[in-house]
Amino acid sequence: MPQLPNFSSDEWAAWVQAIGSIAAIFGAAGVAIHQAKLQHRNALDLHGFEKQTSDADLAKTLFVLATNSSKVMSHIAEQLNDREAVHRAAEGRFHCDVGELHRIDNYIRGVRIHTIPFSLVTPTMLLGSTVRQFAEKVEMALKLYRYMDAQMFEDFFRTMSQMSDSVAATCRDIEAEADRLKVAAK
Repeated sequence: MPQLPNFSSDEWAAWVQAIGSIAAIFGAAGVAIHQAKLQHRNALDLHGFEKQTSDADLAKTLFVLATNSSKVMSHIAEQLNDREAVHRAAEGRFHCDVGELHRIDNYIRGVRIHTIPFSLVTPTMLLGSTVRQFAEKVEMALKLYRYMDAQMFEDFFRTMSQMSDSVAATCRDIEAEADRLKVAAK
């Protein structure tokens, strides 16, 4: 067995104090590292929660936009429900608010696809495309109504109905995703 040095009690006290100081430094470093890891984990958790909340808010906004699109499209389809109504609107005898569709289209175009949850990209693109095509179809009918025959009018009314149904289905898809994201954010 090795022999311990022959130190005085003061020297032993200094050595014990030095070793204790080194142990305290390592202990403090360990605590600081552990605290830093906890803070980092908490920051990541907070960021994740904020992202989920933001995604849920975006989904709610898109749902309102889709619902408003559906309402405007249904309203226009109701206004232009027969040949005579198309003639009256085209001749300016009553107001058909295609301009509102253009405003909604601009709002949809303003959605930055890269900022929304990936699960809402396709419904957002479908919504924008359908609103745009619906507006174009209505404007075309209002410009060319004098040249449209019965078959063309029938196609116009059927297409408006299909597009309205498509946007209603997109609304349901966006609403379901908004609900899912809201639950995930809690």
